[in-house]
Amino acid sequence: MLLQTPGSLKSALPVALLYCAFFVVIALAFPGGPTTGEDIAFQLTLPGLEEEPFYRGILLFALCQAFTGTKRFLGVDWSWGAVLSCLLFGMAHAFGFSHDAFSFDPMTMALTALPSFIAVWLRLRTGSLLLPILLHNFGNAISMIL
Repeated sequence: MLLQTPGSLKSALPVALLYCAFFVVIALAFPGGPTTGEDIAFQLTLPGLEEEPFYRGILLFALCQAFTGTKRFLGVDWSWGAVLSCLLFGMAHAFGFSHDAFSFDPMTMALTALPSFIAVWLRLRTGSLLLPILLHNFGNAISMIL
């Protein structure tokens, strides 16, 4: 899943830059607190390696098999499965449980589900998980670096 569809990087790289710009703006708008080198190293590696194979790999594949109808949009074939995988990614980050109560953070939902659409587009366009993994880790770490 790391090999790119031939010729796909030409269209994928501007979208990847848009993804990075989104997270730079978010990092500047919502500065993070103190961090350690260990925190940065973790965010630069593990979240993308753990979440992308599931959300943009297994789950996306399963949902696209369940919802087979597609519409071509922005050069890729979207299905309800692709949309659902993005919403589930956002919900997994937005729901929480603490102090014997459930919570839902709409801002977290938006800040994870919206870039998820870009990651799905990149996955569908390139046929690879490489860019989604790299960009996911960038998005998680940039607020700690700036």
